[in-house]
Amino acid sequence: MRLLTIAAGACGVIASATAGREIAAGQSPMPQGAQVVSMTDQAVRRVADDWKAAYNSKDAAAVASLYAPDAYYVSAHVVAQGRVEIQTYFQRGIDAGGHIDDIRVLASSHSGELAYTVGTYEATNGGQKVRGRNVVVLRNIGGKWLMVAHESVVADQP
Repeated sequence: MRLLTIAAGACGVIASATAGREIAAGQSPMPQGAQVVSMTDQAVRRVADDWKAAYNSKDAAAVASLYAPDAYYVSAHVVAQGRVEIQTYFQRGIDAGGHIDDIRVLASSHSGELAYTVGTYEATNGGQKVRGRNVVVLRNIGGKWLMVAHESVVADQP
């Protein structure tokens, strides 16, 4: 039921994709057609950079700390709930020599305490290059954006 609540909240965020956009203090208005990225969207997008840095530093505990205590990570290989299961799953990838080559956030938005990102990634797993896609739902908990649901899919490889 909690996951359905998160999914419903994410739909509300998606439906209001332009809500909550503001120009940061000191910035001038963007040129016609340019996307305005709010301070909140910047903070939400920074989670991807922090995730990549923690994983590539081989620090599964730091990766898990980017998730809410009751978060879900879902892929073709696992449904992990909570920081302990998430840390254990990513530790296996780190131990197998996994490396995140690139994470690109294609879109992000927020409304209230919920936000989402949609992106792509490239990784080297066991010497093999892979590409995939991510959808991440975040919640602002105690002033910090934490992942509450993260789905990752490896794309069909050529």
